[in-house]
Amino acid sequence: MEIPFYSQLRALSKQCGFQAYLVGGCVRDILLKRDVGDVDLVCFSHDYKEYAQAVRVILPSAWVEFKDNIRLVCPDTELDISKPRGETIQEDLRMRDFTINSLAMDFDGNIIGDSADVFAGVIRHVADHTFSDDPLRMLRAFRFQAQLGFGIAEETMCKIAAEKDMIDRPASERILQELGKLFDGRYAGVAVVSMNDSGLFGKIFRGAKLSAVVVEAAKMSFGAEFFLGALLFDQPETEQTIKGLGLSLKSSKTIFRTAELAAKLRENSRTCDIFALRKLIYEYPDEVKDSLLIFGIASAGECAEVWDTESYVHRVMIEMGHVDFETPMKISGGFLMSMGIPAGKLMGEIIGDVRPKLAAKEILSLEEAEKYIREKYL
Repeated sequence: MEIPFYSQLRALSKQCGFQAYLVGGCVRDILLKRDVGDVDLVCFSHDYKEYAQAVRVILPSAWVEFKDNIRLVCPDTELDISKPRGETIQEDLRMRDFTINSLAMDFDGNIIGDSADVFAGVIRHVADHTFSDDPLRMLRAFRFQAQLGFGIAEETMCKIAAEKDMIDRPASERILQELGKLFDGRYAGVAVVSMNDSGLFGKIFRGAKLSAVVVEAAKMSFGAEFFLGALLFDQPETEQTIKGLGLSLKSSKTIFRTAELAAKLRENSRTCDIFALRKLIYEYPDEVKDSLLIFGIASAGECAEVWDTESYVHRVMIEMGHVDFETPMKISGGFLMSMGIPAGKLMGEIIGDVRPKLAAKEILSLEEAEKYIREKYL
């Protein structure tokens, strides 16, 4: 296990008299002998900005300033240097979210704080004001569960259940960021069940049910876009809730197209129309993998014959190699104008009709496409 820049930071503290500490999650990860990614620091002897400037001298980095926090972005690591939350390190730790993060380490290697819950694998809130100080911490409890596989203390679950209505206060962007980390976590399936038990799942995903599809999608740990695509496919009534999460246009498009294709694959699986399947692959090339996984999860949940589901999934994978993505692009405005078709609505209609047929090899060549166009449209 290696702590990023530890020797340089230790030397700086010793030589310049900075009373600085590693704090929070990086100390927890040190105790668990996990790889330490980002480094969190506080300094009590100097202003936090002055300390950040000194760190930046020895570690060339990009300076990003937030409220009460400086982030130094190095090529492979980020260092967060925060304004202390009290006059002493002990006071600072009492203001943190969970006992597994209420830890510090000085540059002599001494641990400050109670590490019992780290070794017991328990997520426990620090104080009665933990969630009222920042309601997003309720969701963060389940994010840590998803990442670490820890249990959540009974009293913390009860407190979340009692205070879950406060989750409406944080900005949707912050909630979405936590959901992204949660659904990337190895134990996301466990975390989403705990979220539902506390009532927080229903508060965030209004109207959603914890179905088998939803749980299995979470277990795959493929991220928030995949999970939300599966949720929308399984429960289309959650559309407005998902739109209200503050997604980027790109993410929103991916989620909705993934759910849409999964539904179309389900319909196609009942007929096994090969040309129709190839057209779907052509229309949704970037979504096929995730949609196929969601289709597989849903088929298992619907008690479909395993052989039938596996056979169809295999068929889709084979047909992906039979779709022609190049030839259809030759049906362009210039090509159609050379046939005497003017720009306009008819041209768009022809392109929308002929390109998928060429991709699916329902029409086998440009010559055959031209003949088809003349017979149908001219």
